[in-house]
Amino acid sequence: MPESAVAGNSAPGIPNYKWDEIVDVVVVGSGGGALTAAMVAARGGASTLVVEKDEFFGGTTAVSGGDMWIPNNRFVSGRDSREDALAYIRRLSDGRACDPGLQEVYVDTAPEMFEYLLETTGYDSEPHIQLDDYYSVIGDRIPGVRHFPRTCAVKPYPAGAELGEELAGKIASGPWIPPQEISFPEQRRGEVGAEELAKRQREVWRAKGGGLIAPLLKGVIDAGGELRASTPAVELVTDDAGAVVGVVVDGPDGRRRIGARRGVVLACGGFDRNPEMVKTFIGYEVRPVTPAPNTGDGHQMALAVGAKLGSMNTFFGYGVIYEPWDKGRDGQPVPQMMMGLGAGSIIVNQQAQRFMHGGYTYNDFPHPFGFFDQRNPGYTNQPPGWVIFGNDIVEQGIIGSKPGIAMSMTGPNGEEAPDWLRLAGSVRELAEQTGLDPDTLEATVERYNTYAEKGEDPDWGDPGQTHVLTGPDTVNRKPITGPVYGAIQQWPGTLGTNGGLRIDASARVLGYRTPVIDGLYAAGNTSASVLGAIYGGGGSCIGPSVTFGYIAGRHLADKASREIGKVDS
Repeated sequence: MPESAVAGNSAPGIPNYKWDEIVDVVVVGSGGGALTAAMVAARGGASTLVVEKDEFFGGTTAVSGGDMWIPNNRFVSGRDSREDALAYIRRLSDGRACDPGLQEVYVDTAPEMFEYLLETTGYDSEPHIQLDDYYSVIGDRIPGVRHFPRTCAVKPYPAGAELGEELAGKIASGPWIPPQEISFPEQRRGEVGAEELAKRQREVWRAKGGGLIAPLLKGVIDAGGELRASTPAVELVTDDAGAVVGVVVDGPDGRRRIGARRGVVLACGGFDRNPEMVKTFIGYEVRPVTPAPNTGDGHQMALAVGAKLGSMNTFFGYGVIYEPWDKGRDGQPVPQMMMGLGAGSIIVNQQAQRFMHGGYTYNDFPHPFGFFDQRNPGYTNQPPGWVIFGNDIVEQGIIGSKPGIAMSMTGPNGEEAPDWLRLAGSVRELAEQTGLDPDTLEATVERYNTYAEKGEDPDWGDPGQTHVLTGPDTVNRKPITGPVYGAIQQWPGTLGTNGGLRIDASARVLGYRTPVIDGLYAAGNTSASVLGAIYGGGGSCIGPSVTFGYIAGRHLADKASREIGKVDS
């Protein structure tokens, strides 16, 4: 390639520009939104290439539960309404959505997308039983709430048989929602025994997030699309008018420039694994339970071509407690999705004081860590906090908030506990070991116990909360008794940041220099959350991601190709 063709991110004189290769559509990322965009575009006749930074496909979707929150889906027909769904979203988003009009686009298009997947791919679904709208735990306090599932769960998919074991083995997996071969409804019903699970593992079945990704991968391949792993996109290419006409990628064959006659879709995750961006936009440390490649690449590339940003200070939340004994692929302790330890425990800040109700949903749980205290100017709840618990939990030996997650309080081979897990003979001794003020911690535990013995919590309880769905256990209360007493660090966690590129109703990226950046689309956590950073029910992240991927693919399928030059021979 001539030297002049690799300088800068602009392609002056596009008709004479030289590329390493040209396709109609390049999709950056391989999560649910990305693959849906690629599949729909390819089925519409567009030559389509998916480039994935990781060696595995599926992104954050693949390591998630795979649920999609879809109002008015086929399972709730006649019991739901557009008006109530919008009322629910608008109340929860509370004016924070970048473009409230996109909430209507989502509610109107999500059922159509869902039917499209059910009818034209191997994806299958059923209601996620026992998972009503998340805020149903406080009755009808939130307008439009439903006391049944709007959430659609993934049914298991024979990935090995449909994709071949090699490609099926390239679908990302994580430690957070085991086992990956059994769906959530199957787990709740207790339907799958050890023999069936072993069979599915041998045959490489995938449920949950992988059960959504696998049929989408097959859909892309069957439509003639191409998939490339270990191929990070590093730069967008624009013409003199600012339109995006291609992308620069790194890969096994080195750096290449790929022209995109119709457009580029950025659906390559959030910035939760980029500490500098987290510090800049969120303002305090959050610990991700997401794949390592989520470093904000799409955000940075789009910023360089003038893209608008929105909701950059928000994230999909959870709680994180680190596994004391198990290590991940990176050799570091595994972060588990956990919010306190339930009845018989409390969460305190570094001042040894309780500071949160805990939230009705996991998404609400971590946000008090960013609270500014006007009475003691500063961020008095900055992480980490400490979960304080008693002998009941120590003896139980298993702590968890998701099916299949378990932790032991003692090392399997007698290992010494890490410094963020402490056991002591008294509350005062525990405070001394953790660096908390002993007098304050004793007073905090004593006050909690006084009311917990009566089943009350006047400081942080909510008498209007009837039960727990996905938040921490804020309903059942037991005193913290010992000896022994324990403490383990509690961190705010994230399932993904939800700030990103602002888009229009066709998933096209909005610009500062031009109203719309021609040829650039976004979906998933690379785009600003269309719901306004809320989590109204299971799948409130993946539902919008796949829906706007569907919208982007549909728009690209109908778009005329542009003359952008030719392949350098």
